[in-house]
Amino acid sequence: MKILHRFFVLLLLTVSISMVSAQEIVFDEQGVAREMVLDEQIKSIQIYREGWVNSYPIMTLFDQTPLTLEFDELSRDVSDLYYTVYHCDADWRRSELPEQDYMEGYYENRISDYEGSFNTYYNYYHYRLNIPNEDLRLKKSGNYILVVTRDPETIVFTRRFMISEAAVKIMGNAKRPVLTMYRDNSHEIDVTIDHSGYRIDDPYGETTLSIYQNGIWNYGITGLQPLFVNPGQLVYDYQEENIFLAGNEFRMFNTRNTQVRESQIAEIDYLEYFHFHLKPDKPNPAHLYFDRDDLNGRFFIEAANTRDPDVEADYVFVHFTLDMPFPLADGNVYIAGASTNWQFTEMNKMSYDFDLSAYRATLLLKQGNHNYRYIFLPDNLGILDISQIEGSHYETKNEYLILFYHRGIGDRYDRLVGHEVIHSNPL
Repeated sequence: MKILHRFFVLLLLTVSISMVSAQEIVFDEQGVAREMVLDEQIKSIQIYREGWVNSYPIMTLFDQTPLTLEFDELSRDVSDLYYTVYHCDADWRRSELPEQDYMEGYYENRISDYEGSFNTYYNYYHYRLNIPNEDLRLKKSGNYILVVTRDPETIVFTRRFMISEAAVKIMGNAKRPVLTMYRDNSHEIDVTIDHSGYRIDDPYGETTLSIYQNGIWNYGITGLQPLFVNPGQLVYDYQEENIFLAGNEFRMFNTRNTQVRESQIAEIDYLEYFHFHLKPDKPNPAHLYFDRDDLNGRFFIEAANTRDPDVEADYVFVHFTLDMPFPLADGNVYIAGASTNWQFTEMNKMSYDFDLSAYRATLLLKQGNHNYRYIFLPDNLGILDISQIEGSHYETKNEYLILFYHRGIGDRYDRLVGHEVIHSNPL
């Protein structure tokens, strides 16, 4: 069982694309598929079930309501952008299946659906892609990594998605932990798999369960085996192996209106482009839980007085301030969330201003509702504690994505046979 109870850092590669194959960059040294953005001009990446923005990127094998990928490139000119997909196993390593076994159509295709921004100060092109489409259909369930390239040699970014068979019923419960040491700051995720009518000969050797918090791939518990096996049921009712640090509700701001200040906006300036100055933040007191209706770390594009925010919402500079009397030693503070692709790079690293006694940073973001957290990364590049600045409380309302995989006798790949989303402290 592999437990990733905190975030791991995704480091950008400095090796030249000409020296290694695309596959060597997409998959890390352990062979695990990376989610990454390698081009600073690429912004506002979203992948979701068609018609349901901010849903998880999962489609059903026998339904195949498409997945939609949307993103922007900050440019006055349209680019030749291409995409391909790799099939992965339950651990997100490249599977043994050749391309012809899991796809129909062309291995590499051009993204041809794009539109230039309209009436904005910042010029960009908005790209859109549906999967499946007339050029590509996928035949197997499981994990996939989508790779977008330029020209088509240079990798631009990657995104994970999944195809589920929905062949089993998953019942989950995110509750306050039983063990005293976790009761005030964590969630215990208990799961029961009902596979009545679906054959599993060896539950311990053929199945694996993964759980992720708020759709963040680097904050999950993977490789779980059942604690109990009952007729037609697999029970994962642990007291420690399935514990997540709960964190706190996400901070948020809205830049949809350039003329009216929303609640978290202190000031709006225009200096060639719009600048939104947020009210200064403070670290959350460790003993206090702050109840907010958030998007669990995601963002939602919107702009006042527009018909099509996809191409009419502008890009604006957002200025962050985190008041702290002294800088944290032996590490750096980052602004983290889907808006920054859950990466930790120079783009979203904060610098400490000794004159103001505060961390400061500026991000270029598309207008809309954005969630974020302040995350501390130690210099040794170890694991990150999401509670360092934000605190952690069992009352926090999180989403948990549960994925159940099966590889039976004779199978050459891990089939995703069930998925479910549950909530802690639902309203």
